[in-house]
Amino acid sequence: MAIGEAVVRLSDLVDGQEAECFAALARKNRGTTNRNQPFVKCYFRDSRVTLEAPLWHDHRLHKAADGWPDGETFRLHVKAEHKGKYGLQIDLLDIRPTRPEDEADGFDFGDLYESSKYPPDQLLRTIHGCIEKYVECPFIKGVVLTILEVHDTLFRKIQAATNFHHSYNGGLLEHVWSMTRIAGFLADHYAKYYDGLNPPLNKSIIVAAAILHDIGKLRELAYHPVESKYTKEGSLIGHVLMGRDLVRETARQVEGFPEETLLLLEHAILAHHGKREFGAPIMPQTVEALIVSFIDDLDAKVNIAAGHRLRATSDGEFTDKAFALDNRRFYKGVPVAFPLDEESHSTFP
Repeated sequence: MAIGEAVVRLSDLVDGQEAECFAALARKNRGTTNRNQPFVKCYFRDSRVTLEAPLWHDHRLHKAADGWPDGETFRLHVKAEHKGKYGLQIDLLDIRPTRPEDEADGFDFGDLYESSKYPPDQLLRTIHGCIEKYVECPFIKGVVLTILEVHDTLFRKIQAATNFHHSYNGGLLEHVWSMTRIAGFLADHYAKYYDGLNPPLNKSIIVAAAILHDIGKLRELAYHPVESKYTKEGSLIGHVLMGRDLVRETARQVEGFPEETLLLLEHAILAHHGKREFGAPIMPQTVEALIVSFIDDLDAKVNIAAGHRLRATSDGEFTDKAFALDNRRFYKGVPVAFPLDEESHSTFP
């Protein structure tokens, strides 16, 4: 590798800049061009950005990419180029695995992957508080608490997805925490609003399904701090059905668990994607399942939109296009100077 260029963060690169940086290889995608020529697209990341490095068939590093394991860390020599609608990409000039001596130049593995800014213990305290407040059914409460206890270690750190929303360490827990808070509020609101429903709106189902809707991702994904990968079962079955199975397995261990209650909880989990075209095996057919599906959709989309605002690197008044939100660009607004209450911010969860 040619040494001599400045070492900068991958996320600090700007159009036209040539530099060295440290990055983790998140994944590689292979394909062929219209002329049937092979290429590989490598995605390198740090804690703030993931940038694409396309290697066409005639690139000198094209074949070498076969030996670069996903999740490994590298020292790169790159030139950044803005490729129109594709955004900022990197031309990979040279690459080698990181070495212990790279720490003198600022290498830090912890800076190469993103994590939730909220401590897991705080998020879990809020979730458990919502369980105590809203999940009145002892059978449902027992299932939720058992699953959280058995899977505590993985639940604290796994991502909610490989990309799109909450795709960072602790992302699943943060997503569930956010949904649980919203679910509690909406359960109270609509139970009072439609107090004539008989049977009444089931708050236990709404809040429990918010907590357990994505629990199948513990089986769908194989955890890695840089980027989790789909398991074979995850690819063939998917987290929606795997989550329903996990809940059913746990409920079957509880003597006397009412069949009707289990059916309603399973339905809310199975229907949480809302529409078949979004991956739901069944559409919501209870008020509780409908509420959960909209909470999930809202929380995921706001996370994507807010993330584009927070990580915006483009010039101008709008962010780069958000692929997961129909390629919309979001208005950045006019920054406002205001004092930040650090204490209230740090204890928000």
